[in-house]
This record gives sequence, structure tokens and C-alpha cells, in this order.
Amino acid sequence: MKKRILNTCIIICAAVAFVFCLSMAFGLKTAKAANPYLPMWEHIPDGEPYVFEDPDNPGEYRLYVYGSHDIYKTRYCGDDLVVWSCPVDDLTDWRYDGVIFKYNNCTLYAPDIAVKEEADGTLTYYLYPNDQNGQRVIAKSKSPKGPFEPCAFNSVLGFDPAVFVDDDGRVYGYWGFQSSSMAELDPNTMCTIKSGARELKQADTGIDGSNGSGPYRFFEASSMRKIEDNGQVKYAFIYSRNSMNGEGGLGGSNATLAYAYSDNPLGPWTYGGFLIDARAREKNEQGNTIATFEAGNTHGSIVKVNDQWFVFYHRCINHDQYSRQGTAEAIDVHITDDGKLVIEEPEVTSEGLEVNGLNPYKPNSAGLMCYRIGNSTVKATYDESDPGSPVVDNRNGGIVGYKYFNFDKKDWQTTEFEMTYLAKGANGSVDIMIDSPWESRGGTKIGTIDISASDSRTEHTTKSIEVPELDGVSGKHGLYFKFSTSSNGDLLDIKEFEFKLYGEDPNPPTPTPAPGSEATPAPAEQQPAPAPVNVQPTANNTKPAAGTKISVGTLNFTVTAEGSEVSIAGSKNKKVKSVIIPATVVYDGVTYKVTGIAKNAFKNCKYLKKITIKTKDLKSAGKNCFKGIHKKAVIKVPAAKKKAYKKLLKGKGQKSTVKIK
Repeated sequence: MKKRILNTCIIICAAVAFVFCLSMAFGLKTAKAANPYLPMWEHIPDGEPYVFEDPDNPGEYRLYVYGSHDIYKTRYCGDDLVVWSCPVDDLTDWRYDGVIFKYNNCTLYAPDIAVKEEADGTLTYYLYPNDQNGQRVIAKSKSPKGPFEPCAFNSVLGFDPAVFVDDDGRVYGYWGFQSSSMAELDPNTMCTIKSGARELKQADTGIDGSNGSGPYRFFEASSMRKIEDNGQVKYAFIYSRNSMNGEGGLGGSNATLAYAYSDNPLGPWTYGGFLIDARAREKNEQGNTIATFEAGNTHGSIVKVNDQWFVFYHRCINHDQYSRQGTAEAIDVHITDDGKLVIEEPEVTSEGLEVNGLNPYKPNSAGLMCYRIGNSTVKATYDESDPGSPVVDNRNGGIVGYKYFNFDKKDWQTTEFEMTYLAKGANGSVDIMIDSPWESRGGTKIGTIDISASDSRTEHTTKSIEVPELDGVSGKHGLYFKFSTSSNGDLLDIKEFEFKLYGEDPNPPTPTPAPGSEATPAPAEQQPAPAPVNVQPTANNTKPAAGTKISVGTLNFTVTAEGSEVSIAGSKNKKVKSVIIPATVVYDGVTYKVTGIAKNAFKNCKYLKKITIKTKDLKSAGKNCFKGIHKKAVIKVPAAKKKAYKKLLKGKGQKSTVKIK
């Protein structure tokens, strides 16, 4: 028996150690779904997204992204391919699945993958690594996460290969740089042209090259997807397009993805339009079209996850094209009654796969930036100990932006803003705006962070400000930072920022006894002391009479009209920093209007800097109710009652520096 127990312990310990090792190997390399959707030290451009069955959990599906790997830092790509994946029911749970292919130290450009069902019903995954040594190697595996082993050479597929296997088992290939080629492939080899077929070029497909007269202007990055909608089927050919000068209001660039569509995998084709522009076209304050992100190449495709389509593409950061990051946007894809495939071009955002908006109430890396005017850029750190990246080169007149944060919160909660940065030896400021960088275009300034030349240039500084302008703000809003300094150099490097919520729930939920707790009361010596009579309801459930003191949450009140009105009498916490005076409170199942502030209510609450009055029924404010509160306190009142409340609250013991807004 002892031997069996010992063996069991050894097995359990080994299992724990194995799980720990797995967590060290894979758990630390986790990501979320915002743009970029992988940790910011990871650089996977040219992403081809696919949904495959999870080989480790049959019947469950994961989203896999295959791309090149920018690890050389001073030139394109690297000598390995890695894969990341996430479950289709949780696009925030990305997992590093490891290196899937290396070959003779060869540089590997944008790959693609295709899956073929064998005669025995098993699946084989074919990887097209786009090697740059001219061997055109093909590799295969029985798992979507590899490893992949070479299985053929001298493929017909040239630059940026793409392979599509249709439902009938026929296989098609697409490739090319500045001119497009496509052909039906032999399903036995998966990389040579099928007997009787031939390579199709512009004369056959109508798809002109990058310097053509249009409309296709194919540059590179071939990809194929099959779309089924509205009782119809279309084939979407996705590629990087060399836009013409002036098109879309900007100069020519291969930073755009475009699409063409057909009833057949090899055409004839109809040009569909822009799929996405990685330059992030926007309007400036004067209404002119501008690029709000660094220009560079882009490459990607589309995928349907559950009922939502997404476009995967990449962005360029760090003032170069060698540290590219994978990004994604939700898109609308549909086929009209008359057979037109429509893919609505999305805007470039920070949201990525988090389509309901990002959470502002947690630390957010500055590297989530999706908008910039000026010289600002996301710095590539390649630091696996930090999933974020700073935004650097922030100079006078520059703007960086984030789209979009979801500011939903409880109506009794107030907000502070906190920014962590590295100073650069200059005096200046950062204005914080929502909705637009400019008030003339609907923006609202919610606060300013002052930057001092004396702030540390070697250690990060964190500063916070109250932002009462966010009270009552909910839903998705863009966030923008505007930089101002008299210096000719950088003002600061932003590491991260966060909005923090404060306040006490005026109507906290009533605790529910645990099952069986009433049947087994605690011993008498463990029973809590009886609560004061003026807090608990009377035995016959009569309502507290006028003058009765009650507590709701951390706030004290005095009943002023039985069953209908109370005055706030202060906080249980004398070190409170922020207080919300609600419109109503609920006590013993009865709702009371808050109609007054009692005498001495907040007297000597010297840390109290923010008082938000929600009630519009305030009729009285007692003597010295604000005496001794912080000298820089702000009392925020309803806009409709501002004039009346300023008069009502005047001279209640507060310093003359206390503001009523």
C-alpha cells in the first residue's frame, strides 16, 4: 500500500511539474485581442487566418494565424515560421503554439496553408513557406500546428503563394509579385499544374499589374476565400494593391488590401474595391484626407469566426517595415441579390477582435495606438518580459489616438485618469480628448497632464488627474492625446495609461444567507453584536420616523420625511476622497429622495476633493457641511441646477478655492 501511495505521489508530482513546464513554455506567451492582437514583442506580418479543428480536442475549433516572422530587425522576415491560435469562442485567449518550420537557415517570406482530405478520411496540412533560396519547398503535417516536414521542391508557386482547396477536392494556386498568376493544381502533388491546365496571367484573368491602368493594380500577397451568402457562392481573390496617386485622397501606396470576385476560382474577375488601408485614412481639422498611421506594405486575408467576418492585415511601426505587427478588424461581408460581393472597408482601430470596445479601466499599453499625427511611433522592443510597447517621438503639435474604448460604468462612479511616462527633459503638457482631437470637430477635452523638465528621464513617472467630464459618459469613444511643448525635441515616451473608477454604491445589494445558514446558527459567542436600532427596521416593519439616522453603504443619512426624503449626513470614512450624493437611496425596501445635506455632513474631511451631486431635488444645505474639505475640491452639480445650487451651496464652510461646476 505504501509503495502504491508513493508511486501515485510521484505520478502526481510529475504531472504537476509537466503542467508547470508547459505553462512556462506556453502560458507566458499569451495575448489579448486588441490591436495588435499578439503581445507587442511578437511580430507576425502577412497573416493568413484559418479556422481548423483542434487536434488536441476533437470537435472543438481554433482560429490559427500563419505569417512570416519579423525577427531580423533590419530587413524583412526571419528564418522560421511560428503559429498562434485561439479558441473560436474566445478570441482573447491567444496561445503560442511554437515554431512550425525552419529550413536550412533560409529566409522565409509570407506563407500560406491548405488542408486536403485523404482517401482514408484523415487530413493533411500543406505549408507553402515562400522560401527565398529559390527551392520553392513545400512541407506537410498531420496537425495544423505542425511541425511541418519538407515533402516537395520546385513548386510552380512563386512569390507569396496561396493555395485553395474547393469543396469538390479541386486545388488552385495563386502567386506573383507586381503581376498575378494562377492555375489549377494537381491534387496529388499540391504544387504542380494539373495536366491539361496552364498558368493564367493578365491576358486570361484581366488582372493588371501594379503599374497598370486599373482597376486591379495587383502588387503581391495573393489569398483566396470562398464566400457563401444569400443563397449564392462567390470566390474572393484578396491581394495587396498598388493604389494610384490621389486615389482615396492620398498618394500611391501598396499599404492597401483589395479584392476581386468571381463565380469561379480562376475568374473571370470583377474588381470589388479597397478591403482595408493600413495608412488609416482620416480627415484632419480642416476636413482634408490624411494618413494617420505609418505607411508601409500590408498583407492578409479574411476569415469568418462563428457569424462574424474579420480582415487580418499588418501595420508598420518603429519608423521601419521590419517590425510589423498583426492586426485585425471586424468587417461586413455579403452578397447582394444581383450577385455583387460587397466587403465594407473598415476603419483602422485599436479594438481588433474586441468588437465591443476596449476596457479603459485597466492598464493599457500606449502601443495600442491606431492614430497619429506628427512623428509619434510605437517602439519595437522585442522584450518578451513586457507584453506592451511605448509610444515615442512625441513632439509639439503631435497627436496619438485610440479607437475605441467602452466607458460604460455605474452612474454613481466617478473617474480618474493615470498616465505613466518617461520624461525627456522638457516642459509641456498632454491634453486628453475624447471623440476627436479637435473641439471644432466634436471633440471634448477632459483633462491635462502637465509634464515637467524635472521629471525623471531614467525612471517612469506616473501622474493622475480627476476627469469629472467623463461622469455620465458611456459607450464607445475615441481617445486622443495632444502634445504641447516649447522644446524642439521629444516631450515624453508614454508607457501606459488607465482610467480608474471611484465611488460608493448608494444601493448595495442585500447579502443573501448561504444555504442552511439559518438552520445552523453560529454559537452565541460568535454572533455579531446587535446593530443600532436606528439602522435596522423596526420589528413591526414601520418606516423610520423623521430624525432617524440610517446608513446605506458607506454613507450616513437622516430621515427628514417619513418614507420619502433623507438628507445626507456624511461618510463613515473621514479619509474619503470622492463622494457621490445620489438622487435616491433604498433602505428596507423603501426608496427615499435625497433632498438635503445635513449640518457638518463632511466637516473636516480634509482629503475630500471631489463631490458629485446627482440629485436634482436638493432643497437645503446645512451650516459648515463642507467645512474643512480639501482646498482644491470640486463640487460637480447637474447642469440644469447649476445656478440654483451655486446659490444654495455658497458659504457652507468651504475655502474660496473650492469650485462648483
